[in-house]
Amino acid sequence: MPKPIDDLDRKIIELLREDGRAPNKLIAAKLGVSETTVAIRIRSLRERKVMIVTLQRDFYSQGFDLQCLGDVFVAGRPVEAVARDLADLPCVSIVTLNFGSPEIVITFNARDRGDVVKIIDEQLARVKGIERIETYVALDIRKYESWFGNLAHL
Repeated sequence: MPKPIDDLDRKIIELLREDGRAPNKLIAAKLGVSETTVAIRIRSLRERKVMIVTLQRDFYSQGFDLQCLGDVFVAGRPVEAVARDLADLPCVSIVTLNFGSPEIVITFNARDRGDVVKIIDEQLARVKGIERIETYVALDIRKYESWFGNLAHL
């Protein structure tokens, strides 16, 4: 049975969420523990796949003003194969397989409306096995939390 996380682990995770580059010395000072304790806890959290320290791109600062979602309906080809091909596209940032319909939901970012059309026509529509794609453009993102993820594959 995996070791459960405790309050100290949670506090370390929260401080790293605020600043993923915070040195162990600073975290230790804020929490009133030794720097060695912090290092051991972080190593343990990573080894147990509770967390990983990573970076994220800000898609707005990269010129992508639109976040788009697509409901992908599959026919004539295994859903897994279609999902794999979609995941290989550089424009697609998220691919989820679903129980029910649509079989796949994707997220991609676009620079403008013309870019949305270009991505759909030149990249997404060329994936074999897609029967149709229903796309949506987010008008305003009110909440975007990405601090949970599937680390089991790492």
